[in-house]
Amino acid sequence: MSRLIFLFFTFASLAFGQFPFGDLEQPHVVARLLTAKPTIEAGETLDVALVLDHEEHWHTYYVNPGQAGFAPSIDWQLPEGFEAGDLTFPTPILGTFAGTPFYGYDGETWFFTTVKVPDHLEAGEITLHAKASWLTCNETCVPEDAELTLTLPVGPSEPEAAVAAAFQTALKVLPASEVPWSISASENGAMITLSLTPQNPGGDPGELHFFSENQMEDSSAPQILEHQENQWTLTFPRHADTDPAPERVKGILKATQGWGDPAVQGWAIDVPLTEPTGPLATNSAGSPQLPVPMVLAMMFLGGMILNLMPCVFPVIGLKVMGFVQQAGHSRSKIVTHGLLFTLGVLLSFWILAGILLAGGIANWGGQLENPWVVYILLLVMLIFGLNMFGVFEVGTSATSVGGSLAAQQGLAGTFFSGVLATVVATPCSAPFLAPAIGVAVTLPGPLFFLAFTMMALGLSTPYLLLSAYPALVDKLPRPGAWMESFKQGMSFLLLGTAGYLLWVYSVHVFDQKGIQVMLGLTAIAAGFWVYGRWNLPSKSTRTRGTAGAVSLALVVTGFVIAKPIPAPSETELARPKIHWEPWTKELQEQLMAEGKPVYVDFTARWCLTCQTNKTATYTEDMARYFAEKGIIALKADKTASRPDIDEEIRKLGMSAIPVNVFYTPGSTTPHVTQTVLTENYLRGFLDEKLAP
Repeated sequence: MSRLIFLFFTFASLAFGQFPFGDLEQPHVVARLLTAKPTIEAGETLDVALVLDHEEHWHTYYVNPGQAGFAPSIDWQLPEGFEAGDLTFPTPILGTFAGTPFYGYDGETWFFTTVKVPDHLEAGEITLHAKASWLTCNETCVPEDAELTLTLPVGPSEPEAAVAAAFQTALKVLPASEVPWSISASENGAMITLSLTPQNPGGDPGELHFFSENQMEDSSAPQILEHQENQWTLTFPRHADTDPAPERVKGILKATQGWGDPAVQGWAIDVPLTEPTGPLATNSAGSPQLPVPMVLAMMFLGGMILNLMPCVFPVIGLKVMGFVQQAGHSRSKIVTHGLLFTLGVLLSFWILAGILLAGGIANWGGQLENPWVVYILLLVMLIFGLNMFGVFEVGTSATSVGGSLAAQQGLAGTFFSGVLATVVATPCSAPFLAPAIGVAVTLPGPLFFLAFTMMALGLSTPYLLLSAYPALVDKLPRPGAWMESFKQGMSFLLLGTAGYLLWVYSVHVFDQKGIQVMLGLTAIAAGFWVYGRWNLPSKSTRTRGTAGAVSLALVVTGFVIAKPIPAPSETELARPKIHWEPWTKELQEQLMAEGKPVYVDFTARWCLTCQTNKTATYTEDMARYFAEKGIIALKADKTASRPDIDEEIRKLGMSAIPVNVFYTPGSTTPHVTQTVLTENYLRGFLDEKLAP
C-alpha cells in the first residue's frame, strides 16, 4: 500500500467519527488513568498519567501526526477548585503506515497531565472524571474513546513501589527540557537547518530526527544529518502548508544514542528561526533573490531603458536644447538645469516609493506569499505587455514630457519638468516599473528607497550627460520605426514575467480553479484587445461607447473569475475529501485481490469534461460516501503520455477520456460509468453495483 491509502483511511475515519464508537466490544487501544501514589492531598500538584495500551500492530499519533491523523486528547470533568493542565506527550516513534511515515506511539504509552488540587479538601474520596479520545490505525483507522474515572482517598500516603517505578520509567520517555548543547535554527529557501554544538565533543547522537509541534517539516522527506568538527547539522524541507515559515522551531529532537545520556530519548527544543545569510539569499517563499548590488544595477538599467520608449526618446534632445536656450549657453547654468531636472525625477520616484510603502508593501521578501499580490502583479505584466506589443495604446500625451510646465522659463520650470517627465510618462514607464517593483519589494525599507533612487538616476542620466555636453544631442539616433520594434520586442520580457507569476499563482489556486484562472486571463486580454481595436478616435461615438462597455465587461468578468480564493479555514481543511492514489495496474490488481472496492478515474488536466466531472461530482458528501463504503480511489492521470493507461483504456473498449470504472469486491468485471458525471448519478451507479 502507499501514502494515499493511508490518507484515505485516515480521513474516512474522521468522517466516521460523527458516529458513536463507545460500544465496540474489542477496542484496539485500552485506556486507563494512573497516579504515582494511591491518595490525594490538599494543595498538591498531582501527576496523572493517561496510559494507552495498544493492540499489536496498532498505533496512535503525536501532536504532529506526520501526514494525517490526530493526537490523543482528554476532556476532564473535575470537582470544583481542581485545574488540569495540557497533555504532555512522550517522544514519538517514526513509523510507516500504508507506505507513508507517521509520528506516533505503539505498545504501552504514557501521557501526563498535571492536576492542581485546591488548598482545602473534605475527608473522604475524590473522583476525577475524564473522556479520552484517540485515532488508532493499522490496515484501517478507527476513532476510539473511553470514559475514565480515577477515585482517590484524601490523605497522605507513600507511593507504591511498583507504580512509582513504572512512573519513573515512563517519565524518561518524556522529552528532556534542559538541552545539553547550543542550538540554532535557520532557513535557506524552503530548507530548515538545525545547528547543534554539544558540550561533549566526543559524543555521538546516533540518528537524529526532529518532530515539530506544528507540522512545519515535510515528514515524507528524509532529514539529513551531517557532522563537521564539533558541530552537527540536521536539515529538512519545510512543509508547503507552513508558508510563511513560523518564527520559532518548536518540537522534540530525538537521538537514538542519547548523545552522552542514553537514558534520555528526546529533548524539547524551542528556538527562533533566523533568516538566511549569504550573498545569494532566498525569500520566505523559497524563491532566490539576487544580490543587492545586482538588484540596484538592474533598477538603474531599467531607468535607462525608459528613455528608449517612443513617448520619451523623441523629446530628450528637445528638452536639453530647451535647457541650453534658457541658460544662454552658460555651461554651468545648463548643468544646473540638468541637476534640477534630475531632482524632479528623484522626487517623483521617492513619492512613488512612499505610496507603495504606505499601501502595505511591508512584508519584505514575502509578498509573493499573498495570492492577491501575485495576481495583481500578474495582471500588470499581462496588460502592459499587451500595451507594449501594440494591442492597445495608452499615454500618447506623454510625448510632451512635462506639458505646459515644461514650457515655463527658469529653474522652477525645469524642476517641475523633471517631475512631470516621470508622472506624465507613467504609461510608458509602468511596464518597467512593475518588474522593478517586483524585485525591489524583496529588499528592506531603506534599500527599497535606494532601488527607486537608482531607477530615477537611470532615467535622468541622459539628461545629465547631455546637459554637460550639449553637442552630443546631434549624435543621438533619429527617432523612427526602430523604436516601435524595440518596444514590441521588450513586451516579450513582460509576457515572460507574466508566465513566471502565473506559475507562482498556480500554487495558490490551481488545484481549486485552474481552468477559471486561464479563462479569466483570456477574458481580460480579450477586453483590452476590444478596447484597442474599436475604441479609437477615428471610430464613431456609438462604436467607441460599445467597445468601452464590452471591454469593461470582459475585464471585470475575467478579473472576478480568476481572482484568488480565500484561504481555507481549519474547519474547511478538516472536511472529508476523496484522496486519490496514483493508478498503476499492479496497485489496482493488489487492491482487488484484497477484496476492496476500487474506483478508477482516467483523466487529464487538458480534458475539460474531466475537470467538469471533478467539480460537479467529487464533493464533500461523495467523500463521505467513499469512506462509508470503503472505496479506494485511484487516479490514472494521462496529462503526460502514459502508454500503460492508454492500453488499459483500450482494454475497457474505450478510446478517449474521461473514463470512470468501478470494480466491486471479489470481482474483476469493470463497471464503466457514463461520460458526464453528477453526484447523484455516481452515487446511484455505485449503490447499484455494490448491492448484493
